[in-house]
Amino acid sequence: MTDILLIDQDNQFQRAFSHMLQYDGSCRLVGVAQNSVEALEMVDSCHPQMIFCDIMLGLENGLALCQKIKRKFPEIALYVLSNYCNFRLLQNAMATGIEEYLFKPLSRSKLFGLVKENREKISADRANPIYDELYATLEERNYKQSYDVAAEVGEWLFTDCDQADRKKQLRILERGLFSLVPGLDRIQKEHLKNKYEITSRIVSREFLCYQWLVEVVTEVYSQICSMRYIHMNRVFKYIEENKHSEISLADLSAQAGISSGYLSRIFKKYYKISVVDYIHLRKLLKAKQYMAMSEMNISDISFLLGYSEAGYFCKIFKKYEGETPSAFARIVKK
Repeated sequence: MTDILLIDQDNQFQRAFSHMLQYDGSCRLVGVAQNSVEALEMVDSCHPQMIFCDIMLGLENGLALCQKIKRKFPEIALYVLSNYCNFRLLQNAMATGIEEYLFKPLSRSKLFGLVKENREKISADRANPIYDELYATLEERNYKQSYDVAAEVGEWLFTDCDQADRKKQLRILERGLFSLVPGLDRIQKEHLKNKYEITSRIVSREFLCYQWLVEVVTEVYSQICSMRYIHMNRVFKYIEENKHSEISLADLSAQAGISSGYLSRIFKKYYKISVVDYIHLRKLLKAKQYMAMSEMNISDISFLLGYSEAGYFCKIFKKYEGETPSAFARIVKK
């Protein structure tokens, strides 16, 4: 489904535009804004894939508004609408990253041609074998594989993408990953978008980008699992709040109010790993954060995360990460 936002003050054009969209069930008009304030609010809440904006909004400049939107949401396809041809405005529109300068009235064939082009472009952006692999691990409910593939995705983003494209790719991934959670409404999507904001630090540090990916993937898993078993929310919350302590299966069973066996079966079904595996992976991600972002030594990190012996922590780290903590620390701090 392609979500479209119209920014235009002409009531007659609004009606005609809405009527045209009714002929294609694969796209929908998520809102009509008449000024920049309404437009920016709707972009934030609706996250459209395409925006059609009149070049003049009363006393406001539609191009200036488009420029603001493009800076914040570079992945959105923006089209400027105008009643007349002005070469200077056309040049300015192209300079702001607008996809196309369109003349009113807009024909149905032109509109649906643009929708098709945009849909094909999004498909091409997503046609990355690494992305496909990540989506496949989620569909298979294999958390450890998702955890590992996230590292490959992060490495690719820092090998083949510049910073601007990296942010665009993360937005595409964010939208694609959260689309795997059925039934999320606009408020929930907005909450998740704010919770996992893509900051300049995330797109400039490979480890932070990888950590962001793992956290988003973890959120998708927990959302899907909690939709079926509401009491699992308490389990996930307890694990996140007690990463620095020893966590037992009995503790988690008590939090959920279910037997240890039943809890284990839920994890096997929705994560394809044991409860203990999941706890270790959540702790190890935190350990890697300490290694990447602080000067703490491995012994201090192991004790801080509830491991009674540094040797045992190193053994666990190598089992799940495929390398020693020292090797990881050398690489991540280069």
